[in-house]
Amino acid sequence: MVLSFDYLDSMMWSIAASGVLLGVAALKVPYKASSDSVEEKGKSLTSALAIGIGTGGLYLFITGMAISLTWPYGAMAGGVYNILFGGVAALGGLVLLAGSVALFLNRSLKPVSYFAVVLGVYLAVDAYSILNYNLTRDPLLSALLYVAPAAAAFLSVPATHVDNKWLRLFFAIFAFLFALAWVYFAANTTYGHLKPPS
Repeated sequence: MVLSFDYLDSMMWSIAASGVLLGVAALKVPYKASSDSVEEKGKSLTSALAIGIGTGGLYLFITGMAISLTWPYGAMAGGVYNILFGGVAALGGLVLLAGSVALFLNRSLKPVSYFAVVLGVYLAVDAYSILNYNLTRDPLLSALLYVAPAAAAFLSVPATHVDNKWLRLFFAIFAFLFALAWVYFAANTTYGHLKPPS
């Protein structure tokens, strides 16, 4: 008997929630790149956002590792195709955890942005692979779901290195866009998972 757990839809909801929290953080946290710190007036909100971002990151890391370490070995569990989602979820979870710790401890976000760029490259390679090998039922939509957070990951470098509200707004827009895209995908996945067997 094979025992399996399906938490893909809850992971997708967590990605969407993380995008919203990142967008809000980019707009509301008074982070100063010049001093690598958060201004005193915004520390309460920053701590609250850090906890939310860290919670989502921890969940994605744990579930991403579970997929990466268990699901690829059984054809009934999805085979190698689930590595596509598990690996990027685990690394994305680590990026979110690192960012939340940096925010909570009022430390520099610059090193986290470099880590995010690596995640962005990983997401871009996944998107290319999805399109090139037709890995999903709708390769274009799936690739776009990976490209949207990749764009936010790449934009995290200028958003954390320069005190420019327009760069942070641009980052926030991409964070909200990837959140919206993943809400759509998560809702469809949840709906499909709840469909009674025929």
